[in-house]
Amino acid sequence: KPDEPKPPVEPTKPVANVITAKSATKVTSGKAQSFQLSVKAKGGAKLTYQSDNKSVKVSKSGKVTIAKNFVGKATITITAGATEAYTKTVKRVTVTVNPTGTTFRSVYNAKGKKLKAYWKKNSSISGYQLQYGTSKQFTNCKTVTLKSAKYTGAVRTKLSKGKTYYVRIRTYKKVGGKVYYSAWSKTRQVNIVR
Repeated sequence: KPDEPKPPVEPTKPVANVITAKSATKVTSGKAQSFQLSVKAKGGAKLTYQSDNKSVKVSKSGKVTIAKNFVGKATITITAGATEAYTKTVKRVTVTVNPTGTTFRSVYNAKGKKLKAYWKKNSSISGYQLQYGTSKQFTNCKTVTLKSAKYTGAVRTKLSKGKTYYVRIRTYKKVGGKVYYSAWSKTRQVNIVR
């Protein structure tokens, strides 16, 4: 038998592309700071970028520039253009910029089962959070929120004599109804002996 003609092959329909990109978290700086978004898409699709925050700009090549002293969040929309094999596809990532933190100047046990903590002032924030407790992991600890950047110290009372307390501090800043936190400081420990 002669070979039967094969039915025509229907062109495959384009499918959604796969965009690989990660969100980023940064710490604010007194200078503008830049970094490159690592973005991949299949089939050599053309990539375009758009930021929803004027303080976080993104170039045609995916280079992100954060304005100096900016704290907040930006959403960057990444679009992979249509190709023969892939449809136009969109992915969104976030760039979160947190405030700078602070460090302790001194932490000690004062007479009367008191813990006194003093730290370096950070003028560019909304306030501080102080955590203390008897667990190194800060489980069941107490958190004190100080609602001003002016605070540089705190006293905690009614502690248990003979116990070791662990203390750490971080800053926070309110921006547009949202709160952004710095990393925690290094933990300090205090033995309550008097």
